[in-house]
Amino acid sequence: MELGLLLTIGKYLFVALLYVFIAVVFRLLILHIATAQQPVAQHDGQPAQRPVFERDSRQSPPEPTRPELEAKEAGAEPPRLARLLVVETSATNLSIGTSFPLSKSISIGRKWHNDLSLQDRYVSATHALIVQQDNSFILRDYHSTNGTVHNGVRIQDDVALSDGDEITIGATTFRYQH
Repeated sequence: MELGLLLTIGKYLFVALLYVFIAVVFRLLILHIATAQQPVAQHDGQPAQRPVFERDSRQSPPEPTRPELEAKEAGAEPPRLARLLVVETSATNLSIGTSFPLSKSISIGRKWHNDLSLQDRYVSATHALIVQQDNSFILRDYHSTNGTVHNGVRIQDDVALSDGDEITIGATTFRYQH
């Protein structure tokens, strides 16, 4: 073969490899950004995993809120925070025992833009919402294809959550604790 032809083929291979490298780096960057936006998960008996860009809350403890101060003065325990506990899953990004604190309304779905993203093919892009109303939480199906199940029944309308309720989304079952 001619030397000029070999150099031309080498240039094209180098450019192709460079494009593949850039595509891989870009994909990893997108995945990193999507993962950093997920809520902090706590495994029972293990320390919480913190997103890379979140400020470490251990630096200074948060100031107690008014209800916590009133409960402390009255000798009662402070109110417990609501949370979702994974009791069964086949999602690739969750494990049994993972806990998600509920301090606000959250969206649950397969896509990265949700507050809680489930890597499960039976979960819609935006599958369900848990909406905070006063001191309680409401479960709402977001027109998902496979539906949202509350205590074994597929829901059509909003459902008020009570302690111990089970919520099934795709192949993942959560227990609501309050």
